[in-house]
Amino acid sequence: MAMAGTTDTLVLRCELSWEDVREIMAASRLLTVMRRSWLTAGVLFAALLAESLVLLLLVVTRPAAYGAHRGLLRDELIAGAALCLLLVCWSALRVWRLSPGRQARHALATGVWLHGTYEYKLRHDGVAWRAPDGSAAFLPWPALAGACETGRMFLLLDQEGRNVRGFIPKTGRGGQQPDAELDNLIRERINSGIS
Repeated sequence: MAMAGTTDTLVLRCELSWEDVREIMAASRLLTVMRRSWLTAGVLFAALLAESLVLLLLVVTRPAAYGAHRGLLRDELIAGAALCLLLVCWSALRVWRLSPGRQARHALATGVWLHGTYEYKLRHDGVAWRAPDGSAAFLPWPALAGACETGRMFLLLDQEGRNVRGFIPKTGRGGQQPDAELDNLIRERINSGIS
């Protein structure tokens, strides 16, 4: 990471990689809730599938107990089991599609996040960053409520505790660690903006 700084501005540069975007996606509360809800639905559909298979086994092994309606009941149980199997597969597909790695690949492929060098400036009045395409953004410190630290970066949080589009990298090109005081600097500036 290239770092340059004056007394009130710190400049950081990093190459955005798939691992960085994956970390951003993994920290997303919305994606986590959606993944967990589809996983729960998949477990419930699997339980329904197991129950319908048990009932189907009972109908097949005890034909006399169901009389003339045995064939109709068996067909309905087969249709129910097939539907449950389809829903289990659909839920598994949704969980896979909402995984952080898959979302990161999709975001990089579609241009939601751009490959290339990002530049971040931690100024006395806020944080600014420039994307590889030249677009820039600025957030004043009072607009931020905190930062969520992950393994590779600090994700910036708004007043409702949601991730904003920006982040501050911990490491960059060459994998060099920035000053150990970066965490304290970010939190100090956010806290000074809040008060």
